[in-house]
Amino acid sequence: MVVSGQAVRFTGSIGAQGRRAVHIQWNMNRPGDIWIDVADTTHKTDRKGRFDFTFPAPSALGLPIGLRVVGGQGLRTPAYQLRARPQELTLSLAGARPDQPFYGVLPGLPFNVVVDTTPAVRSAMGSPPAFPGRAVSLQQRVDGNRWVTIATAATDSAGHATLPVMAPLLGDLVLRARQEGWTHGDDRIGWFPSFPTHFSTDLLPDLPGGTDRPVPRPAEASAAPATDRKDPLRPTASQTWGWGGSLWDYDWGFGEDFDSKPYRGTWLGGRWLDTSDGTGRAVPFNGGLVLQSKLAHTGDGDLGTTTATLQGSAQRNGRWEFRLQGHTWEQGPRPYRFLLELVPEGAPDGTCQPASIVVADVVMGTPGLGIGVRSRAAGSVWTARDDKAVLAEAPFNMAVEVGKKHITWFRDAKPVFTVKGRGAQLGVKLVPRLSLVGQQEEMNGAQVDSDWQRAFSLDRGSQVKKGRSLVKAPYTDAC
Repeated sequence: MVVSGQAVRFTGSIGAQGRRAVHIQWNMNRPGDIWIDVADTTHKTDRKGRFDFTFPAPSALGLPIGLRVVGGQGLRTPAYQLRARPQELTLSLAGARPDQPFYGVLPGLPFNVVVDTTPAVRSAMGSPPAFPGRAVSLQQRVDGNRWVTIATAATDSAGHATLPVMAPLLGDLVLRARQEGWTHGDDRIGWFPSFPTHFSTDLLPDLPGGTDRPVPRPAEASAAPATDRKDPLRPTASQTWGWGGSLWDYDWGFGEDFDSKPYRGTWLGGRWLDTSDGTGRAVPFNGGLVLQSKLAHTGDGDLGTTTATLQGSAQRNGRWEFRLQGHTWEQGPRPYRFLLELVPEGAPDGTCQPASIVVADVVMGTPGLGIGVRSRAAGSVWTARDDKAVLAEAPFNMAVEVGKKHITWFRDAKPVFTVKGRGAQLGVKLVPRLSLVGQQEEMNGAQVDSDWQRAFSLDRGSQVKKGRSLVKAPYTDAC
C-alpha cells in the first residue's frame, strides 16, 4: 500500500551471475503500449546478479503500471503491477458526521476540527497509508479565494490531527487542511490539500453523532453513467509536427505538488497557484492536474470557481499542449463551465479576461468546445467552435501554436482553426490557466483532469498556418 512518490524497494536477481547495469522499464497497460526505459534508474548488480534499490512509486490516473528490471541480453524480471493510491484527506468538525462541506458552529465560541489523512472516501482506489508525524497545516481562506496558514499540527499513528479554532461572530469561516511534503528516507511525497470546509454561524450547530444533512456517497458514485476510457494514445501535435523537446512538461506521475519542478524540460522555475472561492479544489491527483467541484461526486454542496494558474515559465510566442478528460457527475440546470486559457503572466483572477487565448471553453456535459482570442487592446474578439471535441471519459489533446503572425489550434494533432495577421496577437508573455467556473449557488457536480501540460518553443518543426477561420466581432467585457 503506497502513494505516488513513496519509495518502493526493488530487490531480486536479474537471473545471471556477474556485475552488470540494470534499469527499470514500465508499461502503462493501455492498448498499443510497449515497455519503455525509465530515465535515471540505472543501478549495478552484485557478483551474483542481485540488485537492491528504491524508486518513487509512479501513478497514472489510477491505472496499474507494469514495472520490471532489465539488464540487457534479454535479461529481465517478471513484471510487477503497481497501483499507487492517491493522497486524500478530510477536514471536519470534531464529533460531527465527517466529510461534509458545511458545518454549523456557535458564534464566537471555540471548536475543534479533525484532519483525517487516511479517509475511506474513495473505496475503489483504497485508503492512503498513514504517515505518523507528518506535518499538517490548517489554512484559512482570505481575499475571496487564497489560503494562509493559521495553525499547524502533526498526525498521530492513525494519520489524524486535531486543532482548535475560534468561530467567527458572524458568517462563515472557510478552512482547508494541507498535509505537507513528506521526504523521510527515500520518500518524495508532495504536499496535498483537502477540499474547502465551511464553518457557518448561519446554520444550526452540528451536534455530536450527526446532522440532518445527507452523508456524501463515496466519491466513485456517480449519477451520470461512466464509459470505458478509449483511445488513450491519440496523437499529439508536438510529435506530429516535430516541435522537439519541451520547455516544460508537468506530468504529475511521482507525487509532485504545485511547487514541484516539471517532470522534464529546460525551464524548471515555474510553479502553480491554486485558488477556490467555493467548495472545489485544484490539485495534483492520481497522476494529473485535476479540478474537482467537491469531495463527493453527487449531492448538495457544489459551489464557486476553482483555478490553477502557472506562475513563471511564460513566453510571448510558442506552443502549448494539454491532455484533457472530463466527468459530469450530475445533471441539472446549472452545469459548470471549464475554461483552458493562455493569460498574461500575472493576470488577475477572473473568467472574463481582457486579454486571453482560449484553448477550450466547455459547458460540462455538452459536446463541443469554443476557442478564440479576446483582446481589449485590439477592440476585437475572435471565436470559433469545434463540435467534434467532447470533454468526457475518453481523453483527447488540445494544443495551440502562437506565431508572430498567426495562431493555430490543434485537436489530436490536427490543425482545426487559424487566425492570421498581427491583430490577434496579444504581445505579452502568456501562461496557462485552467478554471472550473461556477456560481455561488448549487451547481452540477463535475471534474476535469488534465493528464499533462507541456510547452514548446517555435525553434523546431514547421509552423502550421492552416485551419478554418474564426469569426471576428467587436470586443465586449462580457463573455
